[in-house]
Amino acid sequence: MKTETENDHRAVEGTFALMDEDLNVTQYIGCLLQMYGMVSAWEERSLEVAPRWLRTQLVARKRKKMLELDLAWFGVKYRGDLRPGLSQIRDLPSLLGAMYVMEGSTLGGQLIARQLQKTLHLSEGKGDAYFRGHGDQTGPMWKEFCHVLETKVAEEETESVVLSAKAMFATYGSWMLMGSAIDGS
Repeated sequence: MKTETENDHRAVEGTFALMDEDLNVTQYIGCLLQMYGMVSAWEERSLEVAPRWLRTQLVARKRKKMLELDLAWFGVKYRGDLRPGLSQIRDLPSLLGAMYVMEGSTLGGQLIARQLQKTLHLSEGKGDAYFRGHGDQTGPMWKEFCHVLETKVAEEETESVVLSAKAMFATYGSWMLMGSAIDGS
């Protein structure tokens, strides 16, 4: 999966400036607002499609509340109602492909949190809860998800999972770019 989606991953990373040395609070808040729409859409759609056995894991991985905490830290009350469409998520393989992207973002969030500490002087739980994610449970949760991929995806479904991950990366990237076009960053 990682090799087959590497270029897609890089393209999404290029849509926001969270690792830039000159990132400012206004840009950061704009990014959080865009992510809020994406994460909200993901959390809603994933629970609609998920088989019962996967729902507990999805609920444990929710991060929308973390974004709400971060936005509240900066005094942002209105988060907007816009959400990207995720109609491509319609069955277990497409759900797991999209989940690969969202779960992978928790790993990257750990790096972003450290960078935000340097550039914006954020400290734990004060504007960076989303990127800190599940803290020391992030790695074990990722491994748990990888185990699901290994045990629940039949060989003939692998291509569908990869295509779904690519579609989710594309949706995420275009959604983040839309926010940049709106706020001018």
